Amino acid sequence: MASNVPLTIQTGVTQNYGSYIVIGSNALALNYQLQNIYWAVVVDRSNLNVVQNFTFTDNQNVPSQLTPYIGNPQYILILTTQNLSSTNLPAGNFYQLLVKEGAGVQLQRLEQIYEALSCGTWGWMGYTLVAVLDNSTSYESAEFYDNAFVTTLQLIPVQVGSGVLYTPATL
Repeated sequence: MASNVPLTIQTGVTQNYGSYIVIGSNALALNYQLQNIYWAVVVDRSNLNVVQNFTFTDNQNVPSQLTPYIGNPQYILILTTQNLSSTNLPAGNFYQLLVKEGAGVQLQRLEQIYEALSCGTWGWMGYTLVAVLDNSTSYESAEFYDNAFVTTLQLIPVQVGSGVLYTPATL
């Protein structure tokens, strides 16, 4: 049987702090100078290979690179942000997709802070969603004040037929 694989995500919340995704020993990093962006990584659950890795700024629409994987339980979406402006929180079709895939309390918390206190108080926020792309399993984290925050999960191997599918789970 395969072993658990650690999944560690650092979400940069302030300038000069970058975002990282580490799957086992496979480390991915963003240039810390990129501001106000979303970062999507799609991982094949059977072998933990990265099949998509891209950034985007459009908070209204679902990125075309993500569309082929939506609804397919073969894939995990790791979505995180880097120095996200509170005025660029998810909206429109992108927001609806995140909710469908498991976004909830943490995203609502950021929305509430922005609505109540505006961007003058809390201008930079961070958000992370890790979800199997059939809206069956998801985990989210959010912050708004520190230099960075870290999301820690395990990828649990599940035997399916003659193969293995990894599913994200809390530590």
